[in-house]
Amino acid sequence: MPVFNWVALKPNQINGTVFNEIDDERILEDLNVDEFEEIFKTKAQGPAIDLSSSKQKIPQKGSNKVTLLEANRAKNLAITLRKAGKTADEICKAIHVFDLKTLPVDFVECLMRFLPTENEVKVLRLYERERKPLENLSDEDRFMMQFSKIERLMQKMTIMAFIGNFAESIQMLTPQLHAIIAASVSIKSSQKLKKILEIILALGNYMNSSKRGAVYGFKLQSLDLLLDTKSTDRKQTLLHYISNVVKEKYHQVSLFYNELHYVEKAAAVSLENVLLDVKELQRGMDLTKREYTMHDHNTEFHHIGFKCRTNEIQEKFASSQDAFDDVVKYFGENPKTTPPSVFFPVFVRFVKAYKQAEEENELRKKQEQALMEKLLEQEALMEQQDPKSPSHKSKRQQQELIAELRRRQVKDNRHVYEGKDGAIEDIITVLKTVPFTARTAKRGSRFFCEPVLTEEYHY
Repeated sequence: MPVFNWVALKPNQINGTVFNEIDDERILEDLNVDEFEEIFKTKAQGPAIDLSSSKQKIPQKGSNKVTLLEANRAKNLAITLRKAGKTADEICKAIHVFDLKTLPVDFVECLMRFLPTENEVKVLRLYERERKPLENLSDEDRFMMQFSKIERLMQKMTIMAFIGNFAESIQMLTPQLHAIIAASVSIKSSQKLKKILEIILALGNYMNSSKRGAVYGFKLQSLDLLLDTKSTDRKQTLLHYISNVVKEKYHQVSLFYNELHYVEKAAAVSLENVLLDVKELQRGMDLTKREYTMHDHNTEFHHIGFKCRTNEIQEKFASSQDAFDDVVKYFGENPKTTPPSVFFPVFVRFVKAYKQAEEENELRKKQEQALMEKLLEQEALMEQQDPKSPSHKSKRQQQELIAELRRRQVKDNRHVYEGKDGAIEDIITVLKTVPFTARTAKRGSRFFCEPVLTEEYHY
């Protein structure tokens, strides 16, 4: 048969998948394998092998063997042991001394699926008490007999998995915690982002002043609504308008998103899962320390170094939790109901939409500029016409029409809308001259502010 070059899953990747619940041998029994081979065999292949006879030889060869384990479990154990390429004595000896050079951690994790159950131990011990010959047992049963006699087997296997995965666990957790800290600190300390939110609050209050009155702040999910609020002509959204306002009046904050670091990476972090992993590290550390304290093991494991690194990751987790709680509270959200997977994506979406609005505004500006140039060309051509020409009157009318179009174009290009009483300009002026401050529950005037001290976060 030709080779099927698939990418196989590792044994430790099968647990919990659909492959752990299927029986491929039963499928082969239902298929016409002779026909399958005839269709797919290579040209150089010799006569077809009589699969029926070969299948009969296998059970005949082991017909005298006694099998105590459940058939499917014995089959899977046999596959696992073949991949190890070690004898039962070598495997059990390596477990006794936590030898991860002889037994790779992937094999250890796979072998943990075959820790003997209470019922299996009973059956194996009964077979021994009855003094039945061990050589009559299958290879898998003899291995399980020896495997089940290892003292504190589950603890030792757990410790081996912990030690073998320790470096990878630290390497996986550290960048996640760093991302949470960096994103939290950068968002909280960004003065440019603060100014953007001030502009949004000012414009929102102005839009709602006649109906709902002014507010002191807004939930972060409100940022998503900036794309839903469209202009009268439906040609731009409120976010497009804000982008124009920023570029025209507050150009120094237009690149506010450059102050936000690792936000996308932080959005993919689950602090709840990280906490579980950190606790698992601590449990593994405690179990390992207890094992080495109670029993003198001559191995290469240095629990002091592991303890230091475990302490470091716990400290980083505490720092990331504090930094995240601070920034969430800083924006008026509840850390208990607003995890990183909810908080940070708001900024990811806002930055993406803002950049797109900038690009679309720039494209619209270029299109308007091209239209203006075309109008100017037409105006120049009309000025070259003979004033005494009969069509001069109509040309003059066209010229007046172009001038009117130019006046409208200038009016449309204004980036800050002035209300009848100039209220929006007053708001923007206040935002430019007064630093961002927390507001009290009471309002003495339309924009009453109290200065507050800001706390710098050190990382």
